[in-house]
Amino acid sequence: MLSRQRATCGDGLDGAHLHPYMWAWKPHYYIPIRSYYNYPYAFGLLFGLGLYRVYQERGEAFLPQYRQLLRESGEGSAADLAARFGIDITTRPFWEGSLRIVEERIEEFCAL
Repeated sequence: MLSRQRATCGDGLDGAHLHPYMWAWKPHYYIPIRSYYNYPYAFGLLFGLGLYRVYQERGEAFLPQYRQLLRESGEGSAADLAARFGIDITTRPFWEGSLRIVEERIEEFCAL
């Protein structure tokens, strides 16, 4: 934990304030009834991975659309925003594409 804090914060955090058990004293991360706290992180991760999958499928032609999507974020719901670019996040295939990337990364890790 200390090495990760140093790597993340660098000189921005006084070494006297590093916490070796940072992960453990944040119980709200692990309390299922507090899903409102973790949902945005999970949604953001899977949405981002889904966009990456779209990039893998569409190639470089997707980059201008992706930049525009980022510029327009916050101007509507995620589903409405994605739909402007021909992406339907209301269907299973979008999310399954996201999860395939997670699965590929797990398989890569296990092969190490």
